[in-house]
Amino acid sequence: MLLPVLQLAPVAGSAQSSGGSPPALIGLIHDQQRAARHRERAELERPFSRMTQDYARMKKTVEDDTGLSFAMDASATTQMGVPGGAVNAIQAMFTPNVNWKAIRHPAWGTGSVQFDYLAAQYWSAANAAELAADLRLNSPLNAYPANSQFFRQVSYTHELPGESIAITLGQYPFASFDGSFYANDQQKSFLSNSMSQNGSQNYSKASLGAYAQLTPLQGVTLASGFHDANNLTGSSIDFNTVGRGPYSWFVYGAWSPSPPSVGKGQYALLYYNLAGVPAQPRASDGLSFSASQAIGSAWGLFLRANTAWNSSFAVRSSIAAGTVVSDPLGRGTNDQVGLGIAWNQTNTSLYPGTAVRPSETMLELYWNWAIGRQLLVTPDVQLFLQPALSPAAGVAAVFSLRVTTFF
Repeated sequence: MLLPVLQLAPVAGSAQSSGGSPPALIGLIHDQQRAARHRERAELERPFSRMTQDYARMKKTVEDDTGLSFAMDASATTQMGVPGGAVNAIQAMFTPNVNWKAIRHPAWGTGSVQFDYLAAQYWSAANAAELAADLRLNSPLNAYPANSQFFRQVSYTHELPGESIAITLGQYPFASFDGSFYANDQQKSFLSNSMSQNGSQNYSKASLGAYAQLTPLQGVTLASGFHDANNLTGSSIDFNTVGRGPYSWFVYGAWSPSPPSVGKGQYALLYYNLAGVPAQPRASDGLSFSASQAIGSAWGLFLRANTAWNSSFAVRSSIAAGTVVSDPLGRGTNDQVGLGIAWNQTNTSLYPGTAVRPSETMLELYWNWAIGRQLLVTPDVQLFLQPALSPAAGVAAVFSLRVTTFF
């Protein structure tokens, strides 16, 4: 990966690794795999314990011998809010993923198979959506405010010789092309929906389709693809509607400069178009811009600006910005502090005849405290300055504690 700070918030949609290495495949699964390899290399070079070193060596041996690599992030998060405090939410999340390099041929290229599953389960009587409703908030408190289990990616990817063109067939999410260095993973960095993903995204979780990735120049990546618009949840791999239409599609471009005086950056733009289907009749489209820039070896800045037209999601537009710093106390580069601010425009068309504020502004602060390379303990606070669903209400706050472990 790029910098120690980036290992806790993996690069999503990164077009190019540093040092002139081959183009990096785009995808949430590839981000997790790259972050896992970085941890394992560090463990082999500077072991935290004999057990963790043996585990890292075993994974490397399996990958070297078979082409099979696997990883999983597991987290448990508790959230409570004020005023009120009557509703608490406890979420467990698991993201197992496997990548198998099945074909390696100098004339044909490289073929690989991906499997990535996400399971978010609430262990409490209430979920984060109910906690947000209790606080009269329009903005979700995390990326998965209710129970969610889906096949995030099940696909075959073929890289042509030269590794500048890759084609993927199968189930995948548009979210793979809508990322940020520092604000893209609620298990490792910011928790809030606005800073753990596109805050106004209206696309499906995953569906069957195809996309192509092109790297015409070092540091430049272009991609475009489509998938079945009927499968909104990704909870199954649905072949019944494949070939019948309608389809959703996207186009994406990213520039990843590496000025030696500053550090790695990424500037990306995504446009997507969603067809109307019975489960979501509103046809819509959206635009998403993200900018991430390292400042030296420890600091990073990010900006996310997103909007969706004719959206069926509660947030119509979102702008989020902030900074992260790794190793703030000199304990190790896996420690990380992040501070961000987000403005979320309320989709007032979903509240006809109801008095709501036109927007919410929120601040978020988190601190990742690492125990070795396999465990993070993270206190987090979100401060909402004007709850949108209660125009007379004042400030609301959400306090969270997250524990994440890596396999």
